[in-house]
Amino acid sequence: MRIYIPTRGRADRQVTLSFFPEELRKEVTLVVDHDEADEYGQYDCQIMVCPDTVHDIATKRLYIHENTDDNKIVMLDDDLRFYIRKATNDWHLRYLEPEEYPALFGLLDKWLDDYAHCGVSAREGNNRVEHLSVENTRYMRVLAYNLDMFEGIEIGRVKVMEDFDVNLQLLKKGLPSKISYYYAQGQGSSNAAGGCSEWRTMEVQSQGAERLKELHPEVVEVVEKETKTAWGGATRKDVKVQWKKAFKLGAQNGELF
Repeated sequence: MRIYIPTRGRADRQVTLSFFPEELRKEVTLVVDHDEADEYGQYDCQIMVCPDTVHDIATKRLYIHENTDDNKIVMLDDDLRFYIRKATNDWHLRYLEPEEYPALFGLLDKWLDDYAHCGVSAREGNNRVEHLSVENTRYMRVLAYNLDMFEGIEIGRVKVMEDFDVNLQLLKKGLPSKISYYYAQGQGSSNAAGGCSEWRTMEVQSQGAERLKELHPEVVEVVEKETKTAWGGATRKDVKVQWKKAFKLGAQNGELF
């Protein structure tokens, strides 16, 4: 399973990669823009340089899909810390130690033998789920895919929430997801300098929410939310998604699109 980390404007702060043990870094590819390629030579991993036609996270994910040689991949945000529950019967989290990272990615790799898509729970809300794994719910920031099961799936149809779109396409084809709650991941500010913050605006966010509803009207509702990000507490459009309903519809009816 190849590990891809799309990144932009963060050559000096690769948070996710910084916690990887040396033996796992050989499985990592940083995915960078053509105008920044020279800035990432300091890292001891592979570099994939995108052409100038790649200009946001959706087109970058599409470029990865079109150019990977691996049937199993996982895409990670570049600003993550990983966590693990203190015990299988204790939902309290602690930081994942570097030597424990291979077990996490080994688990995702194993799951992808049977699942088209897998993920890792967000730190926020992890303690509300007793089980160590859950099927057919929201996942983000850690996107593990078996591309052999991706026939008919369209990548990059939505500029933001593009991961939600892929998740829903797969669920609506009757392909379940599996998300680990034994492990968790979290990030700093969702609009920190670099990354998607260079192009993601309130308008882009709103357009993405409306587009996701247009593509999946039976399971997506657009809602208004107050944000605490760099947008200064303004109200923005977000989505409420019925993940389990999407899979149920797919399992009952087959492909819906």
